[in-house]
Amino acid sequence: MLNVLLTDAAFTGLIRTLRDAYGANVRIIGLSGDPYTAHQELLDEFLVVKYSRDLDYVDRIIQIANEFSVDVMIPIITDELELLAEKRTYIEQSTNAKVLIASFNSIRIANDKGLLYDALSHSIDPIIRDVVPPFRIAKTKADLFYAIRELKASGRGVCMKRCRGEDASGFYRIVDFIPAADFFDEKDRRSLTTDDLENKLRSIGEDEAIPEYLVSEYLPGAEWDCDVLCRDGELLCVTTRLNLQMFGGLTSVLRVESNPTLEAHCGRIVKELKLSYAACISFREDISGVYKLLEINPRMMGNILVSSWAGNNYAKMCVDLLNGHPISATVPKSGIVSSLYYDQMRLDRKIPTEEGTK
Repeated sequence: MLNVLLTDAAFTGLIRTLRDAYGANVRIIGLSGDPYTAHQELLDEFLVVKYSRDLDYVDRIIQIANEFSVDVMIPIITDELELLAEKRTYIEQSTNAKVLIASFNSIRIANDKGLLYDALSHSIDPIIRDVVPPFRIAKTKADLFYAIRELKASGRGVCMKRCRGEDASGFYRIVDFIPAADFFDEKDRRSLTTDDLENKLRSIGEDEAIPEYLVSEYLPGAEWDCDVLCRDGELLCVTTRLNLQMFGGLTSVLRVESNPTLEAHCGRIVKELKLSYAACISFREDISGVYKLLEINPRMMGNILVSSWAGNNYAKMCVDLLNGHPISATVPKSGIVSSLYYDQMRLDRKIPTEEGTK
């Protein structure tokens, strides 16, 4: 029996990928800060644990790992990745579990868009440098205005997004005007004029800090996600998928398609950052149809199940790599189309608490 701990319970695709790989021979323990997470019904054990950046959180993870005889711990929450990468040795010495995560330095860079763009823009590999779109990093309100004006003056489309975050956190396209239809659709509005932005920032006190932002060229073309499997900077497998529809910063409809250019880009980036295990590297076409980097998520993503359908079960392959076992990757099958949907789960039969479910 393989006991696996997921630090974020709300990952249907990963849960199903583990079930496909191990069947009845896996017990999945999931954590969440939300006692009403519907995914608890898909798990063997569910506990409410709120993420925090202090050592108490790590010690609670260790306590749970020992309680449930965890063999493999899979960090998922974006904000926690660096903490658990940094404390991996401490966790593994305090438990019988192995932490499935890349090195601290590769996680630190990949997890922050500002650090990532800066690192790759200084690569000795010219192809890597060219895949980074024009960008500026803004740490203050003044930085933000200056960066936007500078990029707009070059004739490029401009967007802004938080250096740290997920699901399009803080993303806005900066435009000259907003069509009426978009203006009144506040729920899905992702555009701001410079005046809009100034009005928003005026409400913030001069002494108040703002999140660090990446201001970059807006890329209007097709978006691709590449699920990579790697070991110490060596690319072992990549599933390239075209995003057909997006919803709230998430890919809602996708199609697996072979893309040799992006496969080569992924190989160079993985080598540059010395990534390990599973990660998702995202690209988007610029106005000329040239692929540019969007971001890297140095962890398993929600659509990881699609790679399994395409022929490579990344969850099992990662566990095998973690345990030093050989793996064999196949060429991903193109043409697979996937779509997200919503379901309902009944939760009143369980009342989750900080100590688990009763």
